[in-house]
Amino acid sequence: MKKIFFFIIITGLLSLYSCQTDNKTAEKEVYQEVKKQEKPSLKKDITPEQRKKLEELIQLLEDHPKSAKLYAERAGMFVEINEITQALQDISMAVDLDPNNADYRTNRAQLLRQFKKNKEALEELNKALEINPKHLGALFNRGALYFNTNKFEKALADFSACIEAQPNVAPPYFNRAFTYEQLHDFDKAKADLKKFVTLTDNNEWKKLAQDKITEWERVEYKTVVKPEDAAKMGIDTKGMGMHD
Repeated sequence: MKKIFFFIIITGLLSLYSCQTDNKTAEKEVYQEVKKQEKPSLKKDITPEQRKKLEELIQLLEDHPKSAKLYAERAGMFVEINEITQALQDISMAVDLDPNNADYRTNRAQLLRQFKKNKEALEELNKALEINPKHLGALFNRGALYFNTNKFEKALADFSACIEAQPNVAPPYFNRAFTYEQLHDFDKAKADLKKFVTLTDNNEWKKLAQDKITEWERVEYKTVVKPEDAAKMGIDTKGMGMHD
């Protein structure tokens, strides 16, 4: 499977694990880009419970328009009903009102990534970690962002920091395993997935991990053969096109 696949499906595990930059002009630009209306309209195809909760939050925000907490809570509800534009609008308001809240910035980064705004998302995660260097949600999300932009060494560092802080939490082992795969360290990749299997209670994820372990067990060469090592193995490097 391609690496992108694993970092799309890993979002299903975030509930097991998770817990703006100083440039105000940039914050406002992103906010204005997604802002469509002051009072959101609600989908028809949501549950009565969701509608009731959203209507309550709309009313509360009319009464308390400067409550960052209420905007963040409503953003979470919009994510639940897959209204991502509205969610980004609300979490951006929460960040504007409480710019030193690492949770809000981390949540905003997750939403920015859905709009393919990786640069802005990374800025948010870096700011969150400036505010709270031990914010594991920010570390986990930054690791995933680094992975998907092929910065595997940086991704490895972030996932390893998550594991060091919370060694009995499953998702960072899963993500670090596939980071090790990209770095051609299959022994460590297998070890991480085996640890993941012992920690997760989700049978579907266990099977996915076990199938991948079996695939890696069949990998004959665990690292890329370097030209200087090939000669020692009796391989004619020039015959293989490994010219200097």
